[in-house]
Amino acid sequence: MDDYKTVLTPDETEIEIKKSRFINMVFHIENEETAESILAEIRKKHYKANHVCWAYVLNTNPKRQKASDDGEPSGTAGKPILDVINHRELKDVLVVVIRYFGGVKLGTGGLIRAYGGGASDVLNHCITIKKQFSDQLELVVSYSSYGGLSNGLLEKDVIPTNEDFGENVTLAFQIPIDETKEFLAWVEDKTNGTAQVMMGQQAFVDVVVSQQ
Repeated sequence: MDDYKTVLTPDETEIEIKKSRFINMVFHIENEETAESILAEIRKKHYKANHVCWAYVLNTNPKRQKASDDGEPSGTAGKPILDVINHRELKDVLVVVIRYFGGVKLGTGGLIRAYGGGASDVLNHCITIKKQFSDQLELVVSYSSYGGLSNGLLEKDVIPTNEDFGENVTLAFQIPIDETKEFLAWVEDKTNGTAQVMMGQQAFVDVVVSQQ
């Protein structure tokens, strides 16, 4: 399975363009049902809004994506939002831009810039993470091997997710799958082949990419 970028938590921003109010929202989703449920709640809360436009991209194979102009001229709202999501290579993401019309028409170009700008604004504000497909490893090493191994890990900037000091030292790691072979070879060298290695299940691990 491939790594991909997504958002960690919901976020919201607001901008005003020529008296129109644009409320911009982003959500992490993993299926269409969640997207529809979120959209239903937003429409209920913002029932006085003129337009609730949105787009989402799911981490499926092939990639599943969908967008809505919600009454704005075709291609001026949903597609600009979708373009921003895809330009940033995000998946499992829903972006919603709500418009309260302020009485001044923006024109086709103005709408495209407003909806794309709203999507960019909230994505700039939120926490972006990488879903990194990783091996779950446990190493059991003697105390005599631990010191050298620990110093080497600091130099490699590899931090154990857990350390247990019992009869021996047990260290847990989440290693990107394409780096596991090299990491285990390094561990074998550092411990003179004495480390016991236990492989767990592979899983996605959240790695923060950007945080405002």
